[in-house]
Amino acid sequence: MDAVQMEVVYRATAQIAKELALNMLRTGYSSVIKESQDFTFAIFDGDGRMVTQGLPQPLHIGGISAQVGEVIRVFGDDNAEGDVYILNHPYFACQNHATDVTVVSPVFHRGRRVAFIANTAHKPDLGGKVPGTNSPDATDVIQEGLLLPALRLYRGGEVNEDLKTIIMANTRTPEITWGDVQAQALTNFYGLGKLAELMEQYGSDEVTACWREWMDICEAEVRKAIERIPDGDYGPCVDFLDDDGLDRERSYRIAASLRVAGDELHFTLESSEQARGPINLRPCVIRNFIDCLAVAVLCPDLPVNQGISRPIHVTFPPEGSILNPRYPAPVNMYVRPAQMVTSVVQMTLAEALPEVVPAPDSGAGGSVSISGQDADRGRWFSLYDLNCGGGGARADSDGPAVLNSLVINVMNTPVEPLETEFPIRIERYELFEESGGAGRLRGGLGMVRDWKMLADEAYVNLRSDRFKHSAPGLHGAGQALPSSACLNPGTEDERALPSKVSRLQMGKGDVFRIRYAGGGGRGEPFEREPSKVLDDVRDGYISAETAREVYGVALSGRPPEIDEAETRRLRSAHRNAGAAPERL
Repeated sequence: MDAVQMEVVYRATAQIAKELALNMLRTGYSSVIKESQDFTFAIFDGDGRMVTQGLPQPLHIGGISAQVGEVIRVFGDDNAEGDVYILNHPYFACQNHATDVTVVSPVFHRGRRVAFIANTAHKPDLGGKVPGTNSPDATDVIQEGLLLPALRLYRGGEVNEDLKTIIMANTRTPEITWGDVQAQALTNFYGLGKLAELMEQYGSDEVTACWREWMDICEAEVRKAIERIPDGDYGPCVDFLDDDGLDRERSYRIAASLRVAGDELHFTLESSEQARGPINLRPCVIRNFIDCLAVAVLCPDLPVNQGISRPIHVTFPPEGSILNPRYPAPVNMYVRPAQMVTSVVQMTLAEALPEVVPAPDSGAGGSVSISGQDADRGRWFSLYDLNCGGGGARADSDGPAVLNSLVINVMNTPVEPLETEFPIRIERYELFEESGGAGRLRGGLGMVRDWKMLADEAYVNLRSDRFKHSAPGLHGAGQALPSSACLNPGTEDERALPSKVSRLQMGKGDVFRIRYAGGGGRGEPFEREPSKVLDDVRDGYISAETAREVYGVALSGRPPEIDEAETRRLRSAHRNAGAAPERL
């Protein structure tokens, strides 16, 4: 196959994966699918190697890859056209957490299995000890919802009714949960037809050979990029999780070191021993998003496939650690340690490539699940609302507001469909002033969101972090402001809340508020262009006091303008103060 045909075939494969994602958006039942887009589709070759994915969701790649491998291990060649498998167990193979359910379909061409289509999609409720399933105070994985080893969901195109009955009996929202599962399976079926067309046009051997060649191409490009990094050891870089949801006084350490040797990267991870609460994270999940993070820095235009992983090596702490937990440790808050791993890995890369790597994102992104009885509709509701803080400052620009780009690429639930579908009103939704880390390039701002309960009774689960340890800055920049949450803000009943809350009861009229932290800054704040500081004040991102005290920019008048003379005096005094210790 010549270079032009290779490009056509691979891009056609990637387009099929994208079409599957769009199909799922149109057919999913829950808001977490059709609004938040908390799912990922991927295509694998017949040996279970990932060829391409539909939506760039790094945290799902590891789980899907491991689950496809588990289907191959359990069923071997015992599959046929029209078969579909389902699984979600975090310790049988590997999965992020139980509410991410994977559906796998073998692809046949002229009677021979040549590929797999697989997807993972979050479920707003799959049983477990609390409404919304993911309990911040779970102490083992059994409490975290219905667990499915690799099972046959469809045989020859016909659904396994017994398994459907079990799934629907173990969720508080059976129609929505099963609707999403069925959408996953039917979207896979659509993909089987599209891949069959591709195989018929070019031949299955030619298509799969093209896939393998593209993996080799991506490997070679990553190796070339790594060779441009100076050999050496970088780190260790350290960050902390606030707590595990149970012991509020104890923080948990996560660290990373990097060795660059020729055309390979070697990351070594460290962490505290595994937590009693659900902040543990399975190694296979870590492995794949580190690959994606490194490639996003080194070769941002490369497609994501199995080839990018070959030059990147990860050493994990021993079993029994947060980053290598032992069964049955709970894992439902896996995103929290994933965000801290991203932070420390980014900081090691920033030491190696100081002019390229962005500052850490907020790491504050979290899920708010609100569940209760909707009296008007006569049914149980379960909202799974995903939100995030600010992005870290880029190499040449301020960080984007309300974007955690390097870990979770999902949307929040827009106000209009949320208020239409659930007995909830969004009272406030705006940027969190001052939240971005100060620097020559400022960290992106986080957000503030208020949920007002309209039902008589509901329950909130909050799975967040960065209330104590906010995102660090790079190259002399300041840390971001931390996150916070409270119930009934601005009233006599106002109550501050921790970063992890299980089954918080709300009554009609109660308001739940969360402020998500900003991203880290980059460079010394006093080096920021005064005109940009002025723009930040005018836009309401920072106050005039912050402009003066943190950035050394004096403002006067209304509307504010830069006081040039006072600004020069402030910055000169800062430079002199900074130089003084060197003369002692």
